[in-house]
Amino acid sequence: MQTAISYGHQARITHLLIDRPEWREYFERMVAWEESHDMQPEWAGWVWQNVNCSPSIINSLVAMSIVEMCNQSRSYTHYRLMSLADTKEALALDEPDAQRQPINVDALFSLVVGHDRVKQLLRYAVKADGAVHVLLVGQPGTAKTLLLSELGRLPGAEFYAGSTTTKSGLVGLLLEKHPPFLILDEIDKMEPRDMSPLLNLMETGTVTRLMHGVQARMDMETRLFAGANDVRKLPAPILSRFAMCEFQPYTDQEFLVVAREVLIHRYNQGPEMALHIAAEVVKYSTDIRDAVRVARMAKGDPRAVLDVVRCLWPKQAKGVVTPFRPR
Repeated sequence: MQTAISYGHQARITHLLIDRPEWREYFERMVAWEESHDMQPEWAGWVWQNVNCSPSIINSLVAMSIVEMCNQSRSYTHYRLMSLADTKEALALDEPDAQRQPINVDALFSLVVGHDRVKQLLRYAVKADGAVHVLLVGQPGTAKTLLLSELGRLPGAEFYAGSTTTKSGLVGLLLEKHPPFLILDEIDKMEPRDMSPLLNLMETGTVTRLMHGVQARMDMETRLFAGANDVRKLPAPILSRFAMCEFQPYTDQEFLVVAREVLIHRYNQGPEMALHIAAEVVKYSTDIRDAVRVARMAKGDPRAVLDVVRCLWPKQAKGVVTPFRPR
């Protein structure tokens, strides 16, 4: 008797059916075969010929814990669905409306001032015929994270920090969620040994995992967008597969505009408070994250802004900048 699997299992199958609609027929045949044989404990399971599904696809489903290997001999390998009920429910669900909506790429980057060449290249990469991978290179405060955060709004995108990403975790993410867009900030902080799945994905469009002595392989068209401070830390094979964009930090006037917009639209600051924070922070930094830190600590108190700024930067300010005031 099969045990119930969590809702996450059903959601995983639903997501896979959205991303791989041509696999629906395989699941339908698996369900039909198992229902017709009543799946008694003594029943060995089905083989790939029974459901007319290639072993490579079945191995991918095993790696994603959707199908389990229940019996293996020299001649045959038998399988079962991990949850017949969850699979049937996933097949019955309609495709979510959000997945049907086209990506409005032109709506991205509304908070990013300047860098028009980079923004246009990113739009082309998102809409390209086939996977194109882009690396944003620049020192902290150059809007890399802001641009990547905007890309993280794309349907199905997964956003990760390179400093927290491991090989096993990355493979599990790719096989389970099959994201159309993978966003990796600070990719230069990833351990080189953890980058092999990225290289394989960028070079061949496949992800593999060895599980139960069987190598599962899945083809996917995931587009990788990454940010790095120092490309010298990246392996040459990885670097060569990126379209690379280098850009400079914001000027003071650009920072005032961007920080104000970000604080208003992302962090619920009033227009005057946002401008006040930006005008104080720009005396010491043009990193948007510094403006966000000040806003969070000041909690809407204009006097606290000055105190926080003095604590963060006790040394002499770099100069007084006239705030940009939109008409």
